[in-house]
Amino acid sequence: MKADSELFQTELAARGLELGDTVRVSHIIETDSESVWQVISQPGQLPRYHPFCQATTVLKWPGVGAKDTVSYYSGVHYERDFVGWLEGVGFDIEVGPSSRKTARVEWRITAQGERQSELAITVIPYLKADLSIPQKRAYQQRLFGDTIAQYLDSVVRGVGHVATTGQAVQKNQFGSHPLYSD
Repeated sequence: MKADSELFQTELAARGLELGDTVRVSHIIETDSESVWQVISQPGQLPRYHPFCQATTVLKWPGVGAKDTVSYYSGVHYERDFVGWLEGVGFDIEVGPSSRKTARVEWRITAQGERQSELAITVIPYLKADLSIPQKRAYQQRLFGDTIAQYLDSVVRGVGHVATTGQAVQKNQFGSHPLYSD
């Protein structure tokens, strides 16, 4: 695993990027891990569980190399490029505008028994290596600061809602977000 991490950081450095501070949010969901996997791994389902996602377009699915787009209620548009796919466990994506990904996001499901699972989402920001430390801090605070944990909490709660009720989330169901709500 250490060799993979070093290779990943070497590839980022070649793109003029480095890793920022990691943010992780998890939620216990009162259903089995298979049900959680079914919610997050089906193509085109992002608006069902993501309370800030207005629409998604699937470009390729599933597995490594999968790609979709996210259109937020605020008008922001991102692409998700799937760079890791662990069947039944989760996936790793690079997310951001099509020309410049801004973060790596790791989704992981862990069984907590027959009828309980933990879903964790970890965001690892990409920072431009040539920026000054104050500029990196300001960028990270603006996009990945205090509100990113609330954003991630809304998403994992949305997955839990769909996995346990079968019903889609409503727009901003767990509160609005300054960057992704309208």
